[in-house]
Amino acid sequence: MSDSPAPRPLVVAKGLALSPPLGHVFNPVTATVPRGSVAAVAGGDGTGKSALLLALTGRMRGITGGLTVDGVDAVAHPGRVRAATSVARISDLVATEPMLSLEDCITERTLADAAPARARHANYVHVALLLGLDAPRDTLFGQLSPADQTRAAVALASIRPSRLIVVDDLDRETTLADQAALWAGLLDLAAEGVTVVASTSERAAVPPEVLTLEMDPRHG
Repeated sequence: MSDSPAPRPLVVAKGLALSPPLGHVFNPVTATVPRGSVAAVAGGDGTGKSALLLALTGRMRGITGGLTVDGVDAVAHPGRVRAATSVARISDLVATEPMLSLEDCITERTLADAAPARARHANYVHVALLLGLDAPRDTLFGQLSPADQTRAAVALASIRPSRLIVVDDLDRETTLADQAALWAGLLDLAAEGVTVVASTSERAAVPPEVLTLEMDPRHG
């Protein structure tokens, strides 16, 4: 009996780079991210981690090289890629207002993503619980621990179902134990068919089953 064919990769990057007029942003990236997997974008400050996450979701202009996401040419058709992907958090560009309650965050994200209103709570709660977050929805986002803020950001990004979710700075203000729990939660989410790419500067907490994309030349 022959083995079943491997699933098509979700992300294929070939010499993907970004060098806008102000200068070089990140080194060329060549990588294949399987569908329903978790990948870590690892590197220090200034290595272009955030820019790469934006590029993978069709939200960064000026990229060169090749990039397909779910079979779509992201260079030629970034709008189609944006419609199939979601950003949980990108540095200071995509962030949640600390003084909003989780209920308000759900409403805001539903409107921003044009997500189905009927399913918004169910989608959020499902992913939040899967990641280990059970805070009441009247909790202010800023009252959550840093690890729970990451969980909430990913759950909010799941209100509109997406094939790829990206989250920046998974290691932000967290311990290695926190990070290990976060990676485990993302692997649980990936087991449901969602591909997740998260950036980090802390390689020690990245599990061996997570594909690591190195952004720092000294680790390349």
